[in-house]
Amino acid sequence: MANIEKLKFPALKITGANYIAWTTDVELYFESQELSETLKLENLSPPKDKAKAIIFLRKHLDENVTHDYAHIKDPAELWQALKARFHNQREITLPHALEDWKNLRFQDFEKVEEYNSAMLRIVSQLKYCGKPITEAEMLEKTYLTFHKEHCVLQEMYRNCGYKRFSELIVTLILAEKNNELLLKNHNSRPTGAKAFHEVNATDVKNPERGSQTYRGRGRRFNRGRGRSFNPQSRKSYTWVRPDQSSKGKESQGRNAQKRESICYRCGSKGHWAHVCRTPEHLCKLYKESQKGKGKEVNLTEHFEGTSYLEASDFINDVDETAHADN
Repeated sequence: MANIEKLKFPALKITGANYIAWTTDVELYFESQELSETLKLENLSPPKDKAKAIIFLRKHLDENVTHDYAHIKDPAELWQALKARFHNQREITLPHALEDWKNLRFQDFEKVEEYNSAMLRIVSQLKYCGKPITEAEMLEKTYLTFHKEHCVLQEMYRNCGYKRFSELIVTLILAEKNNELLLKNHNSRPTGAKAFHEVNATDVKNPERGSQTYRGRGRRFNRGRGRSFNPQSRKSYTWVRPDQSSKGKESQGRNAQKRESICYRCGSKGHWAHVCRTPEHLCKLYKESQKGKGKEVNLTEHFEGTSYLEASDFINDVDETAHADN
């Protein structure tokens, strides 16, 4: 891999597929280094230049090709040997290039740039094989291979009177980019719909709200440090401390019990005493059953925490209840 990175251009393959490009690169490089005379037969170049040329050629050859010509020390002799071996690439490449030119169609490519690359590659191969293609032939090839649905566009481009293939390609690429932008804007939202505003547009446009946010530690959307909103009560919108959240739930449960409509006359739920229709003897039985519960209720109301009772308290309550019954 280190040797590949130091190469000036790709090495000559053993099949000779890149012989055309390789010879062109070698000739241009030797001209820049003033070593072109070393490739001519019976040249009088100094031994130092010949050594540089032969080292460069061997470095840019496939390993198998290098082994075949390892005994040659003259760059001109090596150059002629490679030419005799791979110069027949013109006869090999010509049938394939003609077939590619025959099957080349503009409608077979999704992108204009891909079609342009294929066209220039085939034209270059045909030119190397001695079959150059003119600009008019390239333009006509493009016009005749448009898709049948684009026959109107084909006539429009033909009437523009382009003289060079590159001018037509630039126009086609520009039209392709504009069509992509048109489809992107069309699919962004339904026809007739307005553009969505940004999420933070309201916060930016409201200076009062923006000035109140992030003012001090822990005061965003709060009225003091350590306070939180109680989401259970949607109607009151009161602020409750975190440590009082559990007490708030208990008090809410008690208030819910108090708000229940309980009749103190019969003990039933769903109506008040002034509309109670329960028979009198049933109401009397209910009141007698509630007589022994008053003391317990008073204890829970006046004492917080645990209350300690003695056995005598229960005995007295039982005696009083029995006496009242007699």
